Amino acid sequence: MARFPQLARQPLLRSPGSVNPENRVWAKAIDALLVALFALAISFFSPLASVAFVIVAWTALDSLGRGQSPGKWLLGLHTIELRRGQKPDWKRAWLRNLPFLQIQLGFAFGGIWIWLLLVPGLVWIGLETYFIFRLESGLRVGDLLSGTRVFDYKDEHTKFIEQFLKDQEDP
Repeated sequence: MARFPQLARQPLLRSPGSVNPENRVWAKAIDALLVALFALAISFFSPLASVAFVIVAWTALDSLGRGQSPGKWLLGLHTIELRRGQKPDWKRAWLRNLPFLQIQLGFAFGGIWIWLLLVPGLVWIGLETYFIFRLESGLRVGDLLSGTRVFDYKDEHTKFIEQFLKDQEDP
C-alpha cells in the first residue's frame, strides 16, 4: 500500500511541486557533513569500521523514517519512490547516493583511490547540482536512476522552525 498515494505514479520528469533547490543542496551538505564526522570519529578506532559505516550510512540515509535523511528532516523534505509512493528501499537509496559514497570512499582509501573515485564523483555531483538548479523538475541523476523524487514534507517541527526564522527576521 502506498504511504503517499497522491505522489505515486507522478510523471518522473515533469512531476509538479518541485522543491527549493537550495534546500536540497543544504540538506545533502548536512548529510555529508554528518557522515564525514561520524566516519572520522570511527576511523580513530578502526579504519575498516569507518569504511563500513560510510557504506551503510549512504545506503540507509534516504530509506529511513519517511524517506528523510537528517538534512531532509531539518529542511522539511522527503524522498519518495514514485512507482510505489513510499520511501525508497535500501537499493534505491544506495543508487541515488552513489556519488557521495564514492567520494567518501576515495578519501577513506587514499592514494590512487582518491583520483579514481573522487574525480568522477565530483563530476557526477557537479552534473546533479546543475540539473537541480536548471531543470524545472529539479531532478538529479540519482533520482532518474532510482525512480525517486524529493518533495516538501511539512510537519510540526518544520512549521515551528519556519515560524521561528520568520519571527527572527521581523523586528
